[in-house]
Amino acid sequence: MAATRPLSALAAQLLQPRAQMRAVRNEAVVISGRKLAQQIKQEARQEVEEWVASGNKRPHLSVMRVGENPASHSYIRNKIRAAVGINSDASVTISHQYTPKEQLKKHTILTDVVISAAGIPNLITADMIKEGAAVTDLVGDVDFEEVRQKGGYITPAPGGVVAMLMKNTITAAKKVLRLEEQEALKPKELGVASN
Repeated sequence: MAATRPLSALAAQLLQPRAQMRAVRNEAVVISGRKLAQQIKQEARQEVEEWVASGNKRPHLSVMRVGENPASHSYIRNKIRAAVGINSDASVTISHQYTPKEQLKKHTILTDVVISAAGIPNLITADMIKEGAAVTDLVGDVDFEEVRQKGGYITPAPGGVVAMLMKNTITAAKKVLRLEEQEALKPKELGVASN
């Protein structure tokens, strides 16, 4: 049977490089996420400004929050603060048909945009809407005559919302295609062969 080294000798040998490192340096190397984040945000800010200066629309970030977790509130606030020139005037709260009306009102009275699709006639009334809010009624939930006196914008249901969704989808697809075509042309313009 082959002779084996005692475990303590093997462990000492494996740990030797770390022990030698500690002798040279007594503390851990600090990797600064904040420093790196600042650099990335500065680069993103510059890209956004170049994008807008080229005649493009300023990018927009919308945030959807589900539930009332305080950590989520904090996370959303941090996103808004870090927007680097990107428009960000929104937290989205989702309620459903079983949300008590008083709880629902706590949300809708504060919002600039209300989109309703619960399927409950007259669920949204004027006392639940912020003055000047935009109200989109997809299926007849909004007391139209009452809310139109208070809201800044309102869509009657049924209306053109679904039609506009289809139109906006094809418009977005065309924009993506144009961007892809522009990217494909860049190497040719520079006289570079592409695969």
